[in-house]
Amino acid sequence: MKIVCLIKQVPRPDAIEFDQETKSLKREGVPLILNPFDARAVAEAVRLRETAGGEVIAMTMGPPQSEEALRGCLGLGADRCIQLSDRVFALADTIGTSRTLALALSKEGSDLVLCGRKALDAETSQVPPEVAAFLDRPHVTSAVGLALEGDRLRVRRETDDGEETVEVPLPAVVSVARAEREPAEVEPGNGRIDVWAADDLVDDVRENDKRFGQTGSPTRVLAVRDVTPERASERADSVEEAAARIRELARERQAGATAWDKPEHLAEEPGAFYDCWTLVEVSEGRATRPSLELLAKGRELSGKLGGSNVALVLGHDVAGAVEDVSRHGADLIHVGEHEALRDYVPERWVAAVRSVVERERPHVLLFPATLRGRDLGPRVAGELEYGMTADCVDLGIDRAGRLIQHKPAYGGNIVSVIMGATTPQLATVRPRMFEPLQPRDTAAEIRPIDLDALPEGTTRISERTATEPRPRRLDEADLVVAVGAGIDPAALAEAAERAGAAIGGDRAACAAGRVPWGAEIGLQGRQVAPHVYLAIETDAGFDHLTGSVKAGVIAAISSDPSSPLLAAADVGLTGDWRELAPALLDALDLTDAP
Repeated sequence: MKIVCLIKQVPRPDAIEFDQETKSLKREGVPLILNPFDARAVAEAVRLRETAGGEVIAMTMGPPQSEEALRGCLGLGADRCIQLSDRVFALADTIGTSRTLALALSKEGSDLVLCGRKALDAETSQVPPEVAAFLDRPHVTSAVGLALEGDRLRVRRETDDGEETVEVPLPAVVSVARAEREPAEVEPGNGRIDVWAADDLVDDVRENDKRFGQTGSPTRVLAVRDVTPERASERADSVEEAAARIRELARERQAGATAWDKPEHLAEEPGAFYDCWTLVEVSEGRATRPSLELLAKGRELSGKLGGSNVALVLGHDVAGAVEDVSRHGADLIHVGEHEALRDYVPERWVAAVRSVVERERPHVLLFPATLRGRDLGPRVAGELEYGMTADCVDLGIDRAGRLIQHKPAYGGNIVSVIMGATTPQLATVRPRMFEPLQPRDTAAEIRPIDLDALPEGTTRISERTATEPRPRRLDEADLVVAVGAGIDPAALAEAAERAGAAIGGDRAACAAGRVPWGAEIGLQGRQVAPHVYLAIETDAGFDHLTGSVKAGVIAAISSDPSSPLLAAADVGLTGDWRELAPALLDALDLTDAP
């Protein structure tokens, strides 16, 4: 069994600073670390090797100093390493990176490729599905458990509703969210590190070779901005005072405004007219809130493009979802129903979406940045070699009709402005960046899509478990409550239900079993953007605080008046959470919030 782990050396996220004069990130002197998700992938590979035998190889694409991260992998138990280092690899986007990694993997050979779920600097989650696309292998993302069973791999993975267990044949590509044994900090190890350049991967390296680096990348960064929100850091003397101030701030801080009325075409003398498409996710027969948010934004984008706001609804038994999107802003609805799309099996869904994209050639296609959207969108982009921007927090259109994408990094305080060179222009968009439109009784045009025969696929779903609360609730609720390890969520359940709040937790709360791992809020978990975010005795470190950067209002409760958690909030309360939290939840009325 040969397992190759794709790893990345990243700047320590809490050490990143923005230079206001140069409008760029300060990189000099910033400590570099092995990406934590990649360390978990190596730990899982070593565990599998202990049972199945074989070898574990760590592979990275990076500058010479990335050798330090590889030595960290040797310390974790990897047998040897491969470093892809060449100036022609520089400034690659995810497609350029994935293509290069796939060339190296094809040369080395492997039975299993393990990756971290995402890198903590760029936070795209796109490389694992795109590498799998270039290799033409099945993939699974967000794995939380792995077991070898003959020539197949049994994978337990996180979903937006809980967890499910799937089986895939080897060779395969899997991204890892959690390891059975969390890797400990280890001393760098010694061992073999082979260095490969571009001419080790291909025989005909050319000037401005479109297989590598920036020239092989269909997206470009136009600008980098510091968007760190200012928090009020106010202290309230009572629950009533805190609730009143929270409501006031929530009214002032509008979420991404949307409107039914479309703007005019941006071009002074329009010569072309384009549509904006949204892939609609369906849950329990209805369109999800993140999908309706994108349709709302789509009215603005399609107006500036001079075209229609198009909803693409795929699945099985989608009549309810079609009704939802018709009432929430779609001009035209393409509907593809197929029994094979009853469950999410990547091979089937990718084939369905790819067939529509190749036939219809949408100018813009948006995916919700849910766990499913982050799995499906990048695989489609990889197979078609289209540029895709991940996890966008805002979107615009320039006068040439190109999609301007605002993509966060390092937890969300830094945003890159990105444009793609390929069409269709693809992007995943974070939930709750835009407000859904108020529903109207309108009749959108409906066009059925013939999906023909979809592949059976090699992935098999063997088990599905819904957790309560369902993780997707964190993307839907106007009010999110985060608890620390010392808080019993059961004591808040009734008040939270009355307030319509979703409950999540910091990493320590998940480790203590207070909330499911799928409800972890933070840089390594879910990043949420409710109207109001209430943190109760949570960790005040960078990892957790970045999980609520995009929240409208942050409130915090701590028994320690000097807690940095209170300083990071808009409104803070000091005292016993058992008394303050239920009372505050009951006092909050967000019906007049944006």
